[in-house]
Amino acid sequence: MKKSYLKGLFILSVFLLLVIFSNRSYNNIQEPIFIISIIIVSIAIGIIGVYLFGKEMKVYKNLYFVSFLITVGVVFVSGGGVFVEENHRSYGFPTQFFTHYELSGYVSLNIGGFLFNFLIVYIILRALSKMVIKSTFNQ
Repeated sequence: MKKSYLKGLFILSVFLLLVIFSNRSYNNIQEPIFIISIIIVSIAIGIIGVYLFGKEMKVYKNLYFVSFLITVGVVFVSGGGVFVEENHRSYGFPTQFFTHYELSGYVSLNIGGFLFNFLIVYIILRALSKMVIKSTFNQ
């Protein structure tokens, strides 16, 4: 199969997975098995994305994958990026993109917020990598 066909299939599959996962009720969201399964699926999606869209598989050279991991990881770090209101918690930093309504177990994903967070993390990592490369070659 052509790589361009696989890229389109990947984007469609990730979008469908997000649509299926979002706007549903989950009663076991605080259980470790739920969190572990989400982390495993997220890492798998990131690795497949790196393979299809990345030019190199080295993690330190592929800032897209590292940005993806940091953006998803912020959701699961307690204390950082958590906004609590009366009956729901919103996760993500600087923009909340994952919301869990505690009474009903309802989960909602904001894809725009995720993309914004991903872009911010990518820009920061890109600037840091350029500063490190520049300081390394100036010595």
